[in-house]
Amino acid sequence: MQQAFIANAIPFALAVIMFGMGLKLRTADFTRVIRYPRAASVGLACQILLLPALALVLVHLIPLRPEFAIGVLLIALSPGGAVSNLFSLLARGDIALSVTLTAISSVLSVVTVPLLLNAALLLLLGEGVEIHLPVGPTMVQIAWITVVPVSLGMLVRYRAPRFAQLTDRPVRYLSFAFLALAVVLILLRERGNLTELLLTAGPAAVLLNILAMALGYGLASLAGIDGARRHTLTIEVGIQNAILATAIAVSPHMLGSTTIAMVPTIYGFTMSLIAFGYVGWAASRTAAQ
Repeated sequence: MQQAFIANAIPFALAVIMFGMGLKLRTADFTRVIRYPRAASVGLACQILLLPALALVLVHLIPLRPEFAIGVLLIALSPGGAVSNLFSLLARGDIALSVTLTAISSVLSVVTVPLLLNAALLLLLGEGVEIHLPVGPTMVQIAWITVVPVSLGMLVRYRAPRFAQLTDRPVRYLSFAFLALAVVLILLRERGNLTELLLTAGPAAVLLNILAMALGYGLASLAGIDGARRHTLTIEVGIQNAILATAIAVSPHMLGSTTIAMVPTIYGFTMSLIAFGYVGWAASRTAAQ
């Protein structure tokens, strides 16, 4: 019963969150990439290619249980989420660029997550790997909990903007209530693995977060992108959608493992602390200029 609730509550919560994100999106948020070609290219290249490569290096260097290693890879493969838009706002970043990167990476994740995760699992665990994602069904499942609700939210905003504005906050409260309950149940179910997770995968997840933010900041600087857009790229590359990673982990149609889900669950907490630290640093630099 508990497993069934977890397997359904987290994807449902993610779908509601993505619907809420759609209530704030417009078509321009997907086409705006043309206005920021350099910044958008750096951000997407980091998210889709360099971050998974970084995670693969980390799980090779840090000895982890296969389930925990998969959790770290899953974090790296997940796109930025709505949380990254919030932190970009707090860091006085370029909100339009943040929303654009989140929207595009979320759509691309339908294809990139199953294909790249299976390739990473093959490199990590070898040809005899028993854990894998069925590519076709996974694409459909990710689309159902990301692209479809986002599209519905955008349609509601277009057809009934006043209704979209009124329902935005209740939608967020509902989704986070389901999510919080499901996360508590995951922690209770996997409490026997919690100590090992914190001692092994915990540091790996924290290191991935810090190195990813450094990667985004460093490449933005090398590309001549500074100011608000550099803060946005740092956050978009460094903050991944832990909710999507958890949903993929627990869904019986995808990985179906609460043990794997423990890693993005812990990451969601540590990532917030690191992001707040960066926000404070970025805000102080902006104030000093």
